[in-house]
Amino acid sequence: MKLLKLIGVIVLFCYSTLNAQELIELTSKKEFEEKGHNHISSAVLTTDGYHVVTGYTQNNSKGGKDIWVAKLSITGELIWQKTFGDINNDEGTAIVEALDGDYAVVGHSINSTSGYTEGWFLKLNQSGKLVSESTFKLSSYEKLNDIKIFDKKNFIVCGVRKEAGDDDLNFSILKINNRGVKIWQQHLGTQYFSDESQTLVVTAQQEILVAGYTTNNKKMQQVYLVKLDAYGKILFDEKLGEEAEFNSILSMEETPDGKVLMAGYTSVETNGAEDMLVMIYDRLKKNITKKSFGKHNADKLNSITTYKGGYLATGASKSLKGDREKLYMVKFDRDLNVEWERAYLDGDKTVGSDIIVNHDGFTIFGSIEKNKTENGLILNYKDNSSSLLSETTPEAKIAALQKYATKDGVSLLSNVLVQEFEDITYRGSGDPLKGLNVSKSLEDLKVGNYYALIIGIDKYTGSWSPLKNAVNDAKTIETTLKSKYKFHQFKTLYNEQATRTNIIAAMEWLVANVKPDDNVFIYYSGHGEFKKELNKGYWVPFGATTMSTSNYISNSDIQTFIKGIQSQHTLLVADACFSGDIFRGNTMSVPFENSPKYYKKVHSLKSRQAMTSGGIEPVMDGGKDGHSVFAYYLLKALRENDSDMMDASQVFNKIKIPVYNNSDQSPDFNPISKSGDEGGQFIFMKK
Repeated sequence: MKLLKLIGVIVLFCYSTLNAQELIELTSKKEFEEKGHNHISSAVLTTDGYHVVTGYTQNNSKGGKDIWVAKLSITGELIWQKTFGDINNDEGTAIVEALDGDYAVVGHSINSTSGYTEGWFLKLNQSGKLVSESTFKLSSYEKLNDIKIFDKKNFIVCGVRKEAGDDDLNFSILKINNRGVKIWQQHLGTQYFSDESQTLVVTAQQEILVAGYTTNNKKMQQVYLVKLDAYGKILFDEKLGEEAEFNSILSMEETPDGKVLMAGYTSVETNGAEDMLVMIYDRLKKNITKKSFGKHNADKLNSITTYKGGYLATGASKSLKGDREKLYMVKFDRDLNVEWERAYLDGDKTVGSDIIVNHDGFTIFGSIEKNKTENGLILNYKDNSSSLLSETTPEAKIAALQKYATKDGVSLLSNVLVQEFEDITYRGSGDPLKGLNVSKSLEDLKVGNYYALIIGIDKYTGSWSPLKNAVNDAKTIETTLKSKYKFHQFKTLYNEQATRTNIIAAMEWLVANVKPDDNVFIYYSGHGEFKKELNKGYWVPFGATTMSTSNYISNSDIQTFIKGIQSQHTLLVADACFSGDIFRGNTMSVPFENSPKYYKKVHSLKSRQAMTSGGIEPVMDGGKDGHSVFAYYLLKALRENDSDMMDASQVFNKIKIPVYNNSDQSPDFNPISKSGDEGGQFIFMKK
């Protein structure tokens, strides 16, 4: 391990006063101008409000490139940085924050003695101290390309390895523990030809999906998608789309409506060079929607994420300015129609490698080349689309989209190909539990009292505009719970009652009175705020007339109260802007199954969960039938339920797709980190 000394230059500036009509404003940038090449491959937003990145650097190296890990402020100021490696070229390829707050990094290094390429796993604590490392060298060539958290202490890792005797490259998929010790490894591909897994996702149902490319005996590539279970058993492996000289997936993410989003490149029906590629795998319909676009030269998407009711991607294009790569970004709607395109044209060469979304825009990580030296690059953008594209009529919105769709002549939409096909085949057959005599008895389920704290605020003044539906939403939730479900005590705070003092007093009342077998439901409908400079979200109570945080209740304070309530289950439902900030951390829950065994299991485990109308983003007040969109579908799910028991995960599964499809919100449901959650579920029980 070597400590890297920073000699770079930070460039910080603001464009907001220069052009108030910019759809996408570059608010700050940082270039790491060091002695040798350096590049950012992957980044993560940490629970303590920083960015931690990995990639490579040549600064102070023994010879080639070293694995580079750095912790930075949101604007790019250095907190600490470390390097790892040998005399040859090494690289960090992906990073995640583990459940214990440490940072897990994967990459590869060339062993100076054997000459073998080895997969590397590194774990650093929040101060940058190396706490664990492992190397994977079961073959002469093993690279690790991506890592995701699988459960509370383990990771799934994917990459590529060379098979002994075959001299070809295959998909390599591993499950490792938090010390980097291998639990199992799976590899597959076409014998004697190259196959490489580039990216993976662990879905909310704990499915493992891995993607990349496979090569056939004609030396043509196809997109390759593999699904595995928790034990490494392959459930399906599927070649997607047509074969071509170039085809691969480089980034993958699960969408709020349960689909799988993929991005990369393809040369299907191009002039020979790669075009940018986006694919959506609908696991319910078992079909794939595919879109490719590009111009005369190589164009690739390296990262994609859900964003503002659609998707945001970044990569690099050689078709925009000469034949040098230029960082490119593109916003799609949920049907993959392009809403806007932008490029970062400074420098001789620029590449976008990763994206992190924040409450008012996004940050892109990658590199910029100047004077034949590659420097790490961080770009912070503010997104003004909510105000600039706020037209109410379809015609006006189309005109606004056309006005802001491109800038500086940047567009790659000259060779657009859209396809849809059904091409997902499952291994195995039928329901493995079918025919088993599973008992339906739940008479021995021990259930305590149900408490409800319901808060709704419309009457705001001063800096906060009044709302129209918050109190009506809250009162209707109260009426529905009283009429249909088993609740024993209600405490309600509406408008003038919902002061900061009274809300805190109500939380303290729950802490003092709730017993270990009891269940608590908390509903908040009102304004929310996110302070970027503090990296913290807040509730805005009645009486808060200014933008000072002294008037608010922070999400961290709410988290503290929820941890202090001695219930078996606590469910917080928040219909407010930036309410998704409550999660802050990585947690796991028991996957749903409709069986008595499941309800007994999730009731026996403590739960501390939140269901929010959006992430760290604004949400709508108006909606349907006098309710917000989120409240309307929440009430619909509660009213239309015919089962004696319905847990919170079932409620969310009923509302997430209609909310997502009828608003620009991305509702969320997860355990609240570090609050005592053990993986259980809050259960609504009918009278």
